[in-house]
Amino acid sequence: MTAAIVLGTGGHARSCLDVLESAGVAVRGCVGGPPVGPLQVDYLGGDDVLPRLFAEGASIAFVAVGDNAVRRTLMEQIAVLGFATPAAVSSHAFVSPTAAIKPGAFVMHGAVIGPFSVVGAGAIINTSASIDHDCSIGDFAHLAPGTHLAGTVTVDAEAFLGVGVSVTPGRRIGAGSIIGAGATVVRDIPDRTTAVGVPARPRGKRA
Repeated sequence: MTAAIVLGTGGHARSCLDVLESAGVAVRGCVGGPPVGPLQVDYLGGDDVLPRLFAEGASIAFVAVGDNAVRRTLMEQIAVLGFATPAAVSSHAFVSPTAAIKPGAFVMHGAVIGPFSVVGAGAIINTSASIDHDCSIGDFAHLAPGTHLAGTVTVDAEAFLGVGVSVTPGRRIGAGSIIGAGATVVRDIPDRTTAVGVPARPRGKRA
């Protein structure tokens, strides 16, 4: 594998760089806005340097941005340029041999992905999050640190589950929804809905 380019220069990028290092992936440097805090690798400039980097032989890129919609946009843009976007799985995570991790997904340190679960393209399974059997995580969804899903849960595209969220078996979190930190989801949550509390209750629709 040639040295990869990482899109992102903030705290989430630093966490993703640790994951890549643990997985044995060489990283040439990061691109994006001016770095917010220190980086473990070189800062290569803004997104405008990507065509030049590709022309110079860089062919692999990882999008390390926490915002779901921005991550989707960046992955679409680098695909047009020709970059491959493989998944990145920490060597300190457990992924069942029967689970599937799609391109561009990040599985962070301490995460657990159970049997026959599917993690969608560009999704983030953050530090110490756990996904039990037969779950489906949509493209560009984000499970924050310490999120725990019981079996047969569906999290649709671009949903965000905050730190420490728990979801009971068989529930569905709709596309683009946000579940507040520490909530417990015991019933389905519609698309583009913000829900908080124990049990989680809708607080309104997102635009």
